[in-house]
Amino acid sequence: MFLIKKYLYLILVIVLASCTENTKNIPITGADVTSDNNSEDTTIKNQDDSSEIKVSDNASENKKSMEEILIEELIEVGDRVFFDYDESRFKNEGVETLKRQARFLLNNKDLTVRIEGHCDQRGTREYNLALGERRAFSVKSFLVSLGVEESRISVISYGKEKPQSLNENEASWAQNRTAITVINQ
Repeated sequence: MFLIKKYLYLILVIVLASCTENTKNIPITGADVTSDNNSEDTTIKNQDDSSEIKVSDNASENKKSMEEILIEELIEVGDRVFFDYDESRFKNEGVETLKRQARFLLNNKDLTVRIEGHCDQRGTREYNLALGERRAFSVKSFLVSLGVEESRISVISYGKEKPQSLNENEASWAQNRTAITVINQ
């Protein structure tokens, strides 16, 4: 058994040694690759001839704008709270969401937001516009109570005009009874 382990160890050492021997640079010939991107470029000259390869990093094209990043962050902390039927006081689950929103806004003092009040499809247009406005103002008041400057928050009511779900059932109506925080652009 000891002899088998010794041979296996020897074979492993030989294999690893042979892998490390072939570390020479492989010459690349016959190509001129360039990029119009003004990002950092690296030029590689081939030793055998005068051809050169220009390699550039175009990752900056894939970078998200600061606005997109902030919108994603707001969605991550929670951009909406929900309400019961015919209520303008948000549900208890919304308290933690609004606390996270307040922290987000306090950390990004140059942002202004709009609170959009929404209702389900039941009720008159006028009634739902007023209810949506009360919902948006209740969210604004809570954020202001947590230290967000009132001047940074505007409100608008869409009533039942912009439903999140078009289905006519309780689950869909519950999704439509909401206040959504949106970053102003």
